[in-house]
Amino acid sequence: MLTRTGLLIALALAAISIPVIACGQSNRDGSASDLVAEPELDAIQMTLPDSVFTADDVAAAGWKKSKELSSETLPGATSVWYRFYQQRDVEVRVYESQGEAISLGQDLADTATGRNKPQLTSMQNGTRTSYMSYTIVGNLILLCEIKIEDCQSLLDGIGQ
Repeated sequence: MLTRTGLLIALALAAISIPVIACGQSNRDGSASDLVAEPELDAIQMTLPDSVFTADDVAAAGWKKSKELSSETLPGATSVWYRFYQQRDVEVRVYESQGEAISLGQDLADTATGRNKPQLTSMQNGTRTSYMSYTIVGNLILLCEIKIEDCQSLLDGIGQ
């Protein structure tokens, strides 16, 4: 037998569960709706679609390429370079064209920046484990450590 307090708790739980159950009802097309709405993502900046650049072109804009990374895990990338720019990590991924950068590299850049997922940090040393933003400039994908604005003067200098 329920006590008065137990009955109140049961009624409160029942009242809370009704809206949750209603949220899971089917839409008009018969599919179940998600309980959590996905946040809308900012559009990726894409510029100079017909231009083809090299890592040397990025270096001419003020970035110093220092370490070439393996492109084995980046299908279609012809080279991958890493260096700091204004005290931020910047990675440059080079593709044959902007079309290839988009079709072969954009999903990988989304993964590297954690789009649709919270950024992970090491609780021991407070460092990030991935880039947080990127842009596509011609045939290049540039990954920036925190926000695109940190790399904007570099982006503006490419191709000038």
